[in-house]
Formats: sequence, structure tokens, C-alpha cells
Amino acid sequence: MKWLQNIIFIVNHYFKLAHWLSLDVVAGAIVTHIIACRLPNGHGPVSWASTLLVGISVFMIYVIDRYLDNRKPDHTPTPRHRFQKKYEPLLLKILTGLSLAGLILLFWLPSKVLGFGVGLALLVSGYLWVVFKLSSGHTAQVFKEPLVALIYTAGIWGPAILTEPVLAWESTVLMGLFGLLAFQNLLLFSWFESLEIDEGYSLAIAWGPETVAAVLNWLMGIIVAGAVCIIIFTDFRYCVRASVVVALMSVGMHLLKRYAAGVLKEDRYRRLGDGIFLFTLWLL
Repeated sequence: MKWLQNIIFIVNHYFKLAHWLSLDVVAGAIVTHIIACRLPNGHGPVSWASTLLVGISVFMIYVIDRYLDNRKPDHTPTPRHRFQKKYEPLLLKILTGLSLAGLILLFWLPSKVLGFGVGLALLVSGYLWVVFKLSSGHTAQVFKEPLVALIYTAGIWGPAILTEPVLAWESTVLMGLFGLLAFQNLLLFSWFESLEIDEGYSLAIAWGPETVAAVLNWLMGIIVAGAVCIIIFTDFRYCVRASVVVALMSVGMHLLKRYAAGVLKEDRYRRLGDGIFLFTLWLL
């Protein structure tokens, strides 16, 4: 049985590396973008250029975010931050290569999608400018979760919505539900962090654990109710499947909150919370 233990150790090791590199988040973003492109009937055209750009952008944002964190004098590094610090020269070279690849991919994007991307980049730059201008960035930090959820949703769904010949109401509603799902995910992580650390600045700390727990319950209720409405009124089977996945993802995150004591150990909630977005693989 030693060979089996070795295999489990190796698999677990590489899964941990993938999580530290946020490759699970990247995979979830790519799959969600493909789903958005395929709506409403499951046969919509998928742009390979925009799909690759979504993956590149999400990966770069996470790496750059941790790169900046590691340069804060009062930052307490996590295992993920320590891992990035150790391999920082290599990751910076990878970022340079991905940046060049992203610039080349822009030539395959429709002009309206390119314009949308520029506008989204300005929004992100504006947020970073506000954080930089404020003395400590604490005020802007409070709004991090909703703004990041907005940017994440817009970046994934925007290109798909803009290139859809006839915009179906199901696409708009599912985009909203995925946005609420992203907010639920980020707020859940912030809630878990507030249970361990009672100082700092975040929406969970500003509202308090009990208020955030109530908001998370409401988010799950709204998402599930919206998914049920699509299931009842849509004429597309693919939208029914997508709605079932959205509801299951929201309920899955609710279960993480319900069993917080078990998933708090070793930050298991992060791996499980990000892994929930891989439920979307069923729709490929």
C-alpha cells in the first residue's frame, strides 16, 4: 500500500501547487466564460481568443495581487504568498510572456469587445488609484468584495453578452446570478477570515460576523429563487442545467458556512470554496 500512499501524496502536492497558483480559479473562470458564450441553447459560438484572454487575465491579476501584498511592510504572508515569493523571478517571467501573448490575442477580438475591455481596465485602474490616494486604503478595502465580484463577472460575461446575436433574457439573469455567486464566494471568505482575525479592514469586519452570516443566507435564497424561476420559465434545456448548477454552487457555499468549524482548519474553506466553481464542468 506504500505505492498508493505515494501516489496520493504526489496528487495532493500538485493540487496544492495548483491552488497556490490560483489555477482552480482560472479554470472556473474559463469554464464559466464558455458557458456564457454557449447560452441560451448550449450551441453558441465560443471565441478561443476571448477564452484564452479570460484565463490569462485572471491568472495575472491574482499573481500581481500577491506580488503587491508581499511588498507591504505590515503584511502577514500565507503559504500561498510564501510560495509566490520563493518563485517570484520565474513567475515574473511567466507574466511577461503572458502579457505578450495577451497583446497578440487582442487582434482576434471584435472591436466592441476590445472597447469593453479597455473600459474595464480603466475601472480597475480607477479603483487602484483610489486605494493609492487614500492614506491607508482602508476605506476602499471595505468595498473590495462587491467591486471584485463586479469586475470578475463583467470580465467573464461581458465579451459573451456583447457577441450574442440576440440577447436572451436567460443570459442576463444568469449573469446576475453568477455575479451574486461571486460576491457570495468573496464575502464567505471574508467572513471566515473575520472569525480568525478581529482586526484589519474588510466588509465582514465592518458589518460584523452575524450581519455577514445573515447576508450570506439572503444571497443564497435570492440565487436559488432566481435559478428556480429560470427553470420554470425558460424554453432552453441548457439554461435549466445552468440554473441547477448555479443553485448547487450557492447551496454548496452555504454548507461551508454551516460547517465552518471543520473547514477552517488549514484554510480548507479556500480550496473548497474555489473548487465549487468547478461544478460548471458539467455544462461543457
